[in-house]
Amino acid sequence: MAQFRVKDASHRLIHQFENLKRKLYNCKASIYFNRQCLTKKLTPSYARIKIPNTSPAHKHAQQKATTLRIKDKINYLYSKEQKLNIMIYHLHLRLANSWSKLWLHIQQEIEEKLQKECSVRYHTLDNKFKRLTLQQKNTHAPECTFHPSHKHD
Repeated sequence: MAQFRVKDASHRLIHQFENLKRKLYNCKASIYFNRQCLTKKLTPSYARIKIPNTSPAHKHAQQKATTLRIKDKINYLYSKEQKLNIMIYHLHLRLANSWSKLWLHIQQEIEEKLQKECSVRYHTLDNKFKRLTLQQKNTHAPECTFHPSHKHD
């Protein structure tokens, strides 16, 4: 499909629409990543919290703090997504009114471009999951091995 060239004030609005959609898709990808981290019990690097090993409860407190941090991030991302959706909606209406039938083609071209970017982003996130899984699967306490007792006869 041929690219549309626009040289007036609508040009800026179209780029603004594209950038808002890009931010929305990145926000959704971040939500996906954080929800998967919660589901798979993985800790992303931004959520690592070190609690001193001064009591037996430190591991539990550390896990709770990490989980809370990820959940807070997810809540923040959902509110950001909602704001972006509202902004995109209003800009979409404005552009649809000014471009009428041509707007569908412009929007389709933007979507195709962003879908390609999204597939790369999700592929990167899948690789990140694999790395986190490999790094964190051996974090459990090693099993104790007992040596056989020697009897002296």
